[in-house]
Amino acid sequence: MANKVEFGISQLHIGTYTVGDGGTVTLGTPYHQAGAVSFSPEVQTEQNTFYADNVAYWSGYSGGTLEGDLEVAMFDDAFKTQFLGYKTLTNGGLASVKNPTKPNVYIAFQVEGDAESRRVILYNCSLGAITREYATIEESKEPTTETLAVTCTGDNATGVTMAVLKPADTGYATLFTAPTAPAISE
Repeated sequence: MANKVEFGISQLHIGTYTVGDGGTVTLGTPYHQAGAVSFSPEVQTEQNTFYADNVAYWSGYSGGTLEGDLEVAMFDDAFKTQFLGYKTLTNGGLASVKNPTKPNVYIAFQVEGDAESRRVILYNCSLGAITREYATIEESKEPTTETLAVTCTGDNATGVTMAVLKPADTGYATLFTAPTAPAISE
């Protein structure tokens, strides 16, 4: 039975997305980042219109890049050093640095549904900088969250930007331990 609705995000995993010689894609070991709150990837498209004979002769859409914000309770230090280029200071502190070297990544997570859980993976993503708000405690304590801008251009060989797996699909069970690059069936 197919889901009628989906809700929630959990099991957030991120790993490196590397393209080697000959275009071979390697997906690194998934890193579990706890505290997923929300993720809002939206497809970025652009309308292209060609004019001839004094009219709109042809029109179509191009694009497919996904952009959105990934919100978590708090990105942990290991995540920051592995994926955002943070550096450890000699005094033990952790610092963001100018123009850090960051790897491209894939992002995988799970959403719940009324009938079944689904797992989602986005390919060839770049990560922005963490934004957060520091606020005073008022009448009650309210947790703050951290947000990271994400752009996913997709797998270069197949053009796949995002895939959704159902429990019966090959790769569903291993998505958070050994994900594979996409391959489109003929």
